Amino acid sequence: MMKQDQILRTLRGLMLAINLVLVVYYSLLRGLTALRISGSFSARDFLASAKQVPAPPWQMAVLSLGLFVPLAALILGKDYLPPGRRGLRAAVFTAEILLAAAEVTSLNFYYRGFFLMVLADLVYTAQEKYGRACIIAVLTVLYALADYSIASVFFSEIPLSQYLSYYTEFYSSWFSGVESLLTSLHVLLFVVFLVLLFLGQKAENTRVHQLNAELQESYRQLQEYADKTEHMAELRERNRLAREIHDTLGHTLTGIIMTTDASLILMDAAPDQARKQLQLANQTAREGLNDVRRSINALRPDALEHTDFAEALENTIEKFCLTTAAKVTYTQNAGNLDFAPDEEEAIYRVIQESLTNAVRHGHARNIEVRLDRFGETLTITVRDDGEGMAPGKPEGFGLRHMRERLELLHGSLEYGNRPPEEGPGFALTARLQPRQKGEENI
Repeated sequence: MMKQDQILRTLRGLMLAINLVLVVYYSLLRGLTALRISGSFSARDFLASAKQVPAPPWQMAVLSLGLFVPLAALILGKDYLPPGRRGLRAAVFTAEILLAAAEVTSLNFYYRGFFLMVLADLVYTAQEKYGRACIIAVLTVLYALADYSIASVFFSEIPLSQYLSYYTEFYSSWFSGVESLLTSLHVLLFVVFLVLLFLGQKAENTRVHQLNAELQESYRQLQEYADKTEHMAELRERNRLAREIHDTLGHTLTGIIMTTDASLILMDAAPDQARKQLQLANQTAREGLNDVRRSINALRPDALEHTDFAEALENTIEKFCLTTAAKVTYTQNAGNLDFAPDEEEAIYRVIQESLTNAVRHGHARNIEVRLDRFGETLTITVRDDGEGMAPGKPEGFGLRHMRERLELLHGSLEYGNRPPEEGPGFALTARLQPRQKGEENI
């Protein structure tokens, strides 16, 4: 790609050089011919055949060279324009077209190849398809209208053939041959430039399509890997919980059953001994409950272990915005966020899973998270502008897990696509009545 850009820049430089040579050629031919006519006292005959007074000999040279310098500066300097500045680039493109039109006019429409040079340059540097189409249309029209036979209807200028008729047939043919050679070479460079440009773009488009296909395949494989990893993590967690239940609850419940069985036997024969056995069963149950709580605390998010709940939520949302392309608006109208540990974990997981689903499944760009308190009810609302949920799609693991967490705390979960008048997207509302400080949820 870099090599092709270098070739295109070289061709553009050659077109600039040929146009400069043609500017000098027409200026010298017209100026020197006018001086020779004046020096040979043939001015009366020339004016009689031309039927108008020509401009001063120096005028064409000064105007054409004076216009060529800024035109060349724009063409060569456009490579250094900052990317993304559409207004600046549009102004430069317009200036190039106007300078090319002025250059053709200054040469009395003897030569119109400036439009081809500017067309090649602008098509090469234009970044949008619509902009390229407009440039091609404008310059094509200008090139067609700049033909001397058409322009002479509107502009009264002495044709170049009138100046060439002053010379003998040999010199006239030689001058015409030089002009034809330079213009043909310029047209050839223009055609080669466009062929290379469009071939390069075709190859680039093919490469981009191939990369997109590879990226889609990689994304599919990563998705499969993520699903497998999630499933394996779920199995590992399920096995770990099964071991915890077996090692703690199984042992505790076995002890309680044996103790209560003994108490039932001793209830009539030895009430005091039965009471001791019941006290032992009560103590065993409390120890088992503590073991269960320790197992549950081991599942608590790390963010809630090192910071308070409000700060953990803000940090999680901020980190989510930094690691994804989504914009999250967080509004907290629930007052003091002081909840029991299991409630904090449930709220945290609901918000965390909702953000993940909005980007992963809905491809959302904007997400709104709200915490409100209405009386004793805490309401968590998460809305996004993603693709929403397909009709008839079953409840996924994440939503089911949220519902189960909330139901364990006597909460509720509602979700679905946003109303059509609000635009596409998904909305989720979780409701929970936090317990009083120190109150347990058993």
